[in-house]
Amino acid sequence: MPEEKTYVGVTPIETSRRLREMRVLVVAGTASRQAELGRVIERLGCQVTTADFLHVEGLSLEGEAFHLVVADLERETIPLGGALAQLDPRKIIALIPEAWPEHGMRDLGVAVGRYVIKPVHPEELLQAVRDRLEMIALQEATARLSAELRARYQIEDIIGISPGAEMRRAFVRTFAHVARPLFLSGERGVGKQRLAQTVHYSGPWAMMPFILVDTARVPASALSGLLFGDVGWIGDETPSLGRGITALLSAGTIYITETSFVPLPLQYRLAAVIREQQAAGGEASEAPSGLRFIFGSQWAPEQLRRKGLLVDDLYQVVREAHLTIEPLRARPEDIPHFVDYFVERICQRQQRERRVVTEAALQALARHTWPENVDELQRVLEAAVRRTSPQPIDVIHLPEPIGHSAPRVPQIPFPEEGIDFYEVVEEFERHLIAEALRRTGGNQRRAARLLRLKETTLAAMRRRLKVEFDRP
Repeated sequence: MPEEKTYVGVTPIETSRRLREMRVLVVAGTASRQAELGRVIERLGCQVTTADFLHVEGLSLEGEAFHLVVADLERETIPLGGALAQLDPRKIIALIPEAWPEHGMRDLGVAVGRYVIKPVHPEELLQAVRDRLEMIALQEATARLSAELRARYQIEDIIGISPGAEMRRAFVRTFAHVARPLFLSGERGVGKQRLAQTVHYSGPWAMMPFILVDTARVPASALSGLLFGDVGWIGDETPSLGRGITALLSAGTIYITETSFVPLPLQYRLAAVIREQQAAGGEASEAPSGLRFIFGSQWAPEQLRRKGLLVDDLYQVVREAHLTIEPLRARPEDIPHFVDYFVERICQRQQRERRVVTEAALQALARHTWPENVDELQRVLEAAVRRTSPQPIDVIHLPEPIGHSAPRVPQIPFPEEGIDFYEVVEEFERHLIAEALRRTGGNQRRAARLLRLKETTLAAMRRRLKVEFDRP
């Protein structure tokens, strides 16, 4: 095994923390040359290991053992092969003599990402290593982020047991690998954006950008510039072109949140871009090719066309890949599954103990009409988790009118001869106070909070009604 050395430089330069955590292997024929190159490269703050060509096979190069290899080559150097041949070529910088013969490049036995001609100035070498390490760090960060997003937006995370839930899962399986434009319709908050992201991260576009164009926030006058780079007008007819999304991206997904807000002339241009891409290549692909558009709207394409909000050119290219997401009130059987999913993740995010939702609370949630759909349900559960610590989420923890949708007064037998009104009311008050004390372990302050009373008011009612609490 070669002697491994980590050099401490005398003139460090400013670098990112990620760069300082990276590992570089310097391979050279002599110990003095190894030390010379190592002293230059370690100025970046990264970890530098040296070896000669005869013993480099003894080093483990698998995984992230080394992020970059700098190989100092001479005419008499043996061909690079073996362990180095298994590395990504982008992770190898070769220093080669100026008079290196052309056949020498072919005889290396391994692909090399970058060549630097010797003699090389230390600053030139430093810049080459820094550029390559920054590129590798960016690629690794992109891969990690992409993996996290793929894990977050999986087909299995399409929640529910309703026919509509299975239809959404089938939609993703069908179109995740297809380049054709898609159209998602449904009320606000039903999850159109999340479904678009699931389509994107379930197919070959996962490593490409997902661009959200929120037409509710971007003025109609600015959409053309955002998409196509139109930044102004010269005279009366000639557009001044900049660099829009469609020009900057070679591949990726563009999700347009509300298609009805897109001006009609811009819709014609979008349709033309889509048709041009369709003419250039097929729809199905295992590798991302070109831009894939996903359009969203509260209305179906047919409705938009009848309203005059969707031009026929764009309608024709989106109508065959359209899915309507039904509102939450139309699929109450999915609500318990959404509740389990959200409560678990909210508790993890808020670093709280896992909550249980009572049957009464689930029934109240199922009865609500949810005008803002899944987004509203998530907000309600986030608030309920904050209000409970750690007792179950019950009806009293739900906001009005959801929490009040359940009967507030128990069913009381009403005999023919009548009842003592005040006696029944007092008994009901006594029961509520005793239950609140039971749930809070006798803590009067927390019991008052549950009953939405002042603590002094609760204390007075306990004295009047003679409510005691015996701790277990």
